[in-house]
Amino acid sequence: MNITPASIAVCNQKGGVGKSTFTVLLASYLHYIVGHDVLVVDCDYPQWSIHAQRERELSLIEHDDYHKLLLIRQFKATGRKLWPLLKCMPLEAPEEVGRRLQSGYHPRIILYDLPGTVNAEGVIRLLASLDAVFVPLKADKVVMESALSFARSLTTNLARNPALTLQSVYLFWTMIDRRERTPLYDRYEAVIRKLGLSLMATHIPYRSKFNKELLPDNAGVGRSTLLAPERTFAREARIETLATEILTLLNIR
Repeated sequence: MNITPASIAVCNQKGGVGKSTFTVLLASYLHYIVGHDVLVVDCDYPQWSIHAQRERELSLIEHDDYHKLLLIRQFKATGRKLWPLLKCMPLEAPEEVGRRLQSGYHPRIILYDLPGTVNAEGVIRLLASLDAVFVPLKADKVVMESALSFARSLTTNLARNPALTLQSVYLFWTMIDRRERTPLYDRYEAVIRKLGLSLMATHIPYRSKFNKELLPDNAGVGRSTLLAPERTFAREARIETLATEILTLLNIR
């Protein structure tokens, strides 16, 4: 019996907080390491950043024996093929995903990468159809104001509407600098509680590898659509912890 996939998105209305980066890292960790079939839907028009990254990596692999060998070893060890990627406009996403599911691929989790604005056609309808939305936070006044306004609007207008699919909106801290003072986060979290928003336990520290794609320098795997993040990086950057908490919230074992 096919299980209905959980549909989620990591999104924020403010750029620079890593929504596409986290989408890729979570997809690759869940698909290649945990073993859940994943489908990624790139609706981030006009950047199409995840689709563009996949194309760059496939081109690199053709001429890079080191990463080609890593890909072969990964497949032999796990039997996991590349997670499939759809590129489409938000308005077209439901139909495109439906076609992909009818083709015989049955993902456990579908991750959507959405545009940086809810004003794009079809975005609100797509958000309303998801099971959960995860909003990355950064301890920056402008980012916080934007993220809290976005999360509150989703929670009030969509998640609390019993006629819609969206059930939960979760905030999580990211890009944490060790030099930042704990009281700063305490004050922000007091505001989050006052607004009645849900904050995840996982805190993501800043790591340079978040922005490091595959390069022909054999410097290790950070963010990749083809390869799992290195275990040490996934552990130190709390990707492992984030993925585990998300699976728990989605009630996926």
